[in-house]
Amino acid sequence: METDQAESPPVIPPKADGLLAELGCNLRAGFLFLALHPAAARSLRASVPQLVFLFLLDMAVSGALDFLRVDGAGEFNPAGVLPLFFGIPWLLLAAWITARAAGDESRTVAGAVALAALWLAVTVVWGGLSLLPEHTWRSFGEAAMVVWWAPFGLGLIASVLTLVRTVGLGRGRRFAALLATIFLIGLPPLLIEQKESLWVAHRDLSVDAAARERRMRSTNESVLYAQPHLLEEALDRVKPGRAGVPELFLLAVGGHGGQDVFLREVQSVEALFRERFDTAGHSMILVNNPATISERPIASVTALERSLRVIGQRMNRDEDVLVLFMTSHGSPEHRFDLSLWPYRFDDLTPERLQQMLKAAGIRYRVVVVSACYSGGFVPPLSGNDTLVISAARRDRNSHGCSHEADWTFFGRAFFDEALRNTHSFEMAFEQAKRTVAAREAVEGLEASEPQMAVGNGIRVALSAVERRLETGGRPRHP
Repeated sequence: METDQAESPPVIPPKADGLLAELGCNLRAGFLFLALHPAAARSLRASVPQLVFLFLLDMAVSGALDFLRVDGAGEFNPAGVLPLFFGIPWLLLAAWITARAAGDESRTVAGAVALAALWLAVTVVWGGLSLLPEHTWRSFGEAAMVVWWAPFGLGLIASVLTLVRTVGLGRGRRFAALLATIFLIGLPPLLIEQKESLWVAHRDLSVDAAARERRMRSTNESVLYAQPHLLEEALDRVKPGRAGVPELFLLAVGGHGGQDVFLREVQSVEALFRERFDTAGHSMILVNNPATISERPIASVTALERSLRVIGQRMNRDEDVLVLFMTSHGSPEHRFDLSLWPYRFDDLTPERLQQMLKAAGIRYRVVVVSACYSGGFVPPLSGNDTLVISAARRDRNSHGCSHEADWTFFGRAFFDEALRNTHSFEMAFEQAKRTVAAREAVEGLEASEPQMAVGNGIRVALSAVERRLETGGRPRHP
């Protein structure tokens, strides 16, 4: 008859080998635990000093990895110290609960040392993955997320076996180890945003000062009177489509005026489309940025509506295609941010955008929305004559919108990389989706999961444009 009696745990007590020798034994045990080796517990040396050493070593390794990620050119970030202690109480609590379930709280130290050694091994493996070059992650394709999260998943499985073997749980009580591992070790890092790097890139204070100076330009009274003229000038430069020639028209919208990445993106996309998609004379930009407020029309709902109406009049309805690219911040309520300090413009909703496109009489549309939660734009805009692409799922963040960046993650992958090698928006999306997943995996970010919906009508229209560009289309010069 099978009983619930636990076997005596095979943990070797501390010997007079010296603290460093015992630490070496524990490091070996940690990697053996991660490898699910049945004899791993025999290498363990359980004591409070060893527990402290393992925690400190884990912190040192984490700090060194942060230093390597900025190529040694960063600066110490005091805010990154506290997160290094984040996992310690959860690990100790898991060990104590498991030892208590085994009926021997004196085994808490053994369980804690074993877990500390195991997760130090996970930190080393995970850190090694984070230092792999980007092209390596790109070669993993869709498996990149699996590769990235494998050490964490293996660590959770190993934690259960580690607690069972070091604490001495009987079969009937091993469920306690499973629950302790999942809820105390597995869930907190996933549910609580606590990561702050110990080393960060140097801040350029002169750039901050320049940014403040640029923002002050927005308060100049003359910009209010110049904007209607700038919008009409930009629209006047949009030329009518040529009958019998399927062409692309581009309207690029940079919504949030507080970060230059959106300005850089719309400018780069316009240049790319002029070069590869023959949109000279068929493109314009609406952008909110203090540096361009006296040179370019701002991005507001009113300016967007006016632009769509005029462009719709210049297009040949049954053959030309509008590419509407919008990049900014987004909200969980699926509102696209159009803001420029100190002004407050209306946010753009998917329903309002659909109404504007319909009122403009634009039949064939490619709408690319690069923003957090931008997947909320996909269902309302979808249709037979529309290709809709979003940088993220309706309930996920997109990434890469830092002030210093030249591109967001999705913008770089889709426009700067994929569309430089193909004229097919669908093929470019599939490539960009894999690239974004790989980059997010490298940085340990939640997957944004870009979305796409395409109708058969727009496929036919885009095929005609692609054939012209690839076989007979020569770029016009402005």
